[in-house]
Amino acid sequence: MSTRTLIEALVEEQTPNACVVAIDERPLGYVVTIAGTTTVLACCEVPRATAEAALTEARARRRLALALKRTADDTLAEIPDGRG
Repeated sequence: MSTRTLIEALVEEQTPNACVVAIDERPLGYVVTIAGTTTVLACCEVPRATAEAALTEARARRRLALALKRTADDTLAEIPDGRG
């Protein structure tokens, strides 16, 4: 699995209503742009070492998933469920 594929899969897994719209690869890491249910786009910078470690280490994968989820949550609108 490539780093890009892992990042996309983690966003879908952690926040089903959000999706990766761009992954810009830079020398020191990646800039991940995420869209959700609002018109807001949120970016997250992921260090290359963290992304590569997440391919093989469960702890690094959880850390990356948490960072991506926090970013994705900024793109989602809360919908009241009427339970008050």
